[in-house]
Amino acid sequence: MKYHHLISLILLPIIILLHILTMGQTNYKIYGHRGCRGLYPENTINGFEKAIELGVDGIEIDVVVNKDSQLIISHEPYIDTNYCIVLKSSSENLNIYKMNLDEIRKIDCGSKVLNRFPQQEKTVERKPSFKEFESHFNNYDGEILFEIKCEPKFIGKYYPNYKSYANFIYNETINSKLINNITFMSFDVNILNELHIRIPNSKYVLLLDSYDLEKIESLNFKEVTLGINHEFLDLETIHLIKNKHYKIYAWTVNSKDKFEKLVAEGVEGIITDYPNIITK
Repeated sequence: MKYHHLISLILLPIIILLHILTMGQTNYKIYGHRGCRGLYPENTINGFEKAIELGVDGIEIDVVVNKDSQLIISHEPYIDTNYCIVLKSSSENLNIYKMNLDEIRKIDCGSKVLNRFPQQEKTVERKPSFKEFESHFNNYDGEILFEIKCEPKFIGKYYPNYKSYANFIYNETINSKLINNITFMSFDVNILNELHIRIPNSKYVLLLDSYDLEKIESLNFKEVTLGINHEFLDLETIHLIKNKHYKIYAWTVNSKDKFEKLVAEGVEGIITDYPNIITK
């Protein structure tokens, strides 16, 4: 038994490698993470524009809701002072779910120097609404990864209940010229399940920190791509996922070597802060 187990351990990496080499991976897409966050302030109209100019296949945006049930493009459901400049701050008036669009648009989220992104251009930028995004990119023909920010423990504080949230997204997107470009994605299974009831024919991505079969199986539908932290994607994990017939998007890949490795191993989507480095 020990002998057979040893042989299996030796052969498994070889089998996986042969499988990958025969896949002939050529069809993959590159997505600008929050636009091109490494080069320009995140989740801004100009940042998305610059990512498109750099030749990405699609752009990734983050969406939350404000007090007037409008979709706002922001990674956090609050004004994050790590990269936004506010003259007067309190926990209440920094909560986007408690703010109207005029209040949100008064805040500069582009001028602050970020040590993490030393190449990022510094300029005054505002968080746009999805309506503003839609108006600016109404003729865009690339893919839009529409990440719905949501956490169960913050329902009611930063986010509406799931049914209302799904309704707000449905109402703002269903008649949009961009609806066929949108791929909805989230870490929260509940919001994906609610939205799929309303928009079953759209594409969906379940975001994961690592391969989590229990979370995947809690989806009420099967046609989904898995968006996984690139640090948890090794040969064996990719092989396992491929055998279950899922596509894989890797986030957030900022190394050219890692990008080339993941593409060679069969990953279909690469999400990056640096579309100038991660190019076809």
